[in-house]
Amino acid sequence: MTDLIINGKRHSVDVESDTPLLWALRDHLKLHGTKYGCGIEQCGACTVHVNGRAVRSCGISVGEVAGSARWTCRSAATARQA
Repeated sequence: MTDLIINGKRHSVDVESDTPLLWALRDHLKLHGTKYGCGIEQCGACTVHVNGRAVRSCGISVGEVAGSARWTCRSAATARQA
């Protein structure tokens, strides 16, 4: 089990540490706001914020971000609207 903090909430996912963050978000946590585009870090459809930095979630593993504070782009947009 790996703990991820997403949109201010702690989530545990049962995936290998080399699983792309994109698939943990979409397939295991059912957070479909992060989209699959190209799968090679080029298009930006899968961009999320990791500790204030925009990263392509298709190219970063769950193990690389475990325990870090994270927010999806959708939650950042919602916060700006409030």
